[in-house]
Amino acid sequence: MLALLLHGNLQYAEIPKAEIPKVVEKAYRPVISTLIKREVPFALNITGFTLEILPKDVINLIKEGIASGLVEITGTAYSHAILPLLDLDRVEAQVQRDRAVKEELLEVSPKLFFPPELAYDPLLPAILQDNGYKEVFVDGEALILSDHLNRAIKPVEPLYPHLIKAQRGEGNRYVNYLLGLRELKRSLKIVFPGKVTLEAVKEITGIPIWVNVNTVVMLGAGRFPLMNPGKSASWLGNLDDIVLYGTDIEFLGYRPLADRLITVDSFLEVFDAFGREIKPPSELPHSGKRLYLRTSSWAPDKSLDIWRLDEGNARLNLLSRDIRGEKAFLAENSDARGWEPLPERRLDAFRAVYESWRGRNERS
Repeated sequence: MLALLLHGNLQYAEIPKAEIPKVVEKAYRPVISTLIKREVPFALNITGFTLEILPKDVINLIKEGIASGLVEITGTAYSHAILPLLDLDRVEAQVQRDRAVKEELLEVSPKLFFPPELAYDPLLPAILQDNGYKEVFVDGEALILSDHLNRAIKPVEPLYPHLIKAQRGEGNRYVNYLLGLRELKRSLKIVFPGKVTLEAVKEITGIPIWVNVNTVVMLGAGRFPLMNPGKSASWLGNLDDIVLYGTDIEFLGYRPLADRLITVDSFLEVFDAFGREIKPPSELPHSGKRLYLRTSSWAPDKSLDIWRLDEGNARLNLLSRDIRGEKAFLAENSDARGWEPLPERRLDAFRAVYESWRGRNERS
């Protein structure tokens, strides 16, 4: 059994706001409609903020998929906030606001939760349980690498560093790509099937998302050198009861990966090459494993550094703690911090901080 999840966030750090209609036209509308037409079940993780700005016809398309049993809606943070960087009141506010939007616009109360950037800490399951969630998506690689809890003592090394270098254009790109493919294939040995029980403040069921599996699927769907849909299926052929793809919908039809644009048709070729039944992630079986997952994300080093170390990020994180109400959601948006955020995205958060501060001072 294989499962599929698509993640949608129109506050994407590297996508200009002026491009949002194009993203909807090139990715959201064709991908969702194609999957529904072909009766491919999938989980749709889409932020509450994104739902509020999607065109009505796309909302109706999603509701059609929900009604037919093909679309499984997940909860997430309303404005794609990095939850372990927030105080607990704000974590719950993000969780509750997102659920309220989905209940209003989609008429559904999700039971699965997808933390933005799979950023997790052991308190999160307790807040999720308190708010009606039964299962949470987690980074599979971080699960495996949680055997040692202190990153200052034992840093986490990326599992396929040469592929990351090739993606960034560092050094000899082709040599790094070839070495990276070998590292990527070797990393698949850590992948295990099914769900896990997470040992946390309140135990919860975890559904692993495997970044290395995602990468193999995208390389095959994009027909990168030495890769194609059949090759991806061959590499992953021994794996079962996993989420075969669990990342951005924007990579399908809109956002190229290393200058190669993946279409929904080439993407589905990978699934077709497997020839296995596709089910919603909630139907994956339990592995019987009980694991502790440390504070982490799906960044290559499994840390939160991308969203906190930069001076601008640190400033936003500090100032955002004093904001409440509507402005807080914009100030907390992770894509103001992002992997490589556009100035306009970062300014949205700074502007929300300023307007909240100025309005508070004027009222007093």
